[in-house]
Amino acid sequence: MLVEFGGKRPRIHKTAFVHPTATVIGDVTIGEHSSVWPGAVVRGDFERIRIGRCTCIQDNAVVHSGDLYDGKKTRYLPVKIGNYVIVGHNALLHGCTVEDNCIVGGGSIVFNGARVRKGSLVGLGAVVPHDVEVPSQTIVVGIPARPLRALTDEEFKSIRIRAEDYVKLAKKYR
Repeated sequence: MLVEFGGKRPRIHKTAFVHPTATVIGDVTIGEHSSVWPGAVVRGDFERIRIGRCTCIQDNAVVHSGDLYDGKKTRYLPVKIGNYVIVGHNALLHGCTVEDNCIVGGGSIVFNGARVRKGSLVGLGAVVPHDVEVPSQTIVVGIPARPLRALTDEEFKSIRIRAEDYVKLAKKYR
């Protein structure tokens, strides 16, 4: 379901796939060959959300702009998700940035101001807290998320291959 909010309507590339049971609200841009799967919510009501190309937002994931209260007023944070990213089932991305070629594992949380650098993997159920940066090509796990090890070259290459598999699957649904 695509919902206009505050005069802003989601912009979905013609090659992208949004499942009928997903909800996309407000100032959201979804790039070419990307996909948003059943039950996912992409809510750009406070601030903008940008999703790159060949990126997959899996079932029941939530992507929402962030809100920070500094004692005087509320400041809003956009969400930027790069190209060839997989956001796993039930993950929460809130006011953060996820760069290209990353996986955010199912059930994990990446919170306000956090940045997941290129080629990284946030493990299942991990929590990347406010303003934390995940280094490039690193696997982080736990609560709070801590580096486990560097990704191997093979693991890094597999992220893009897995994202491309979702592009193929989305074509079948379209």
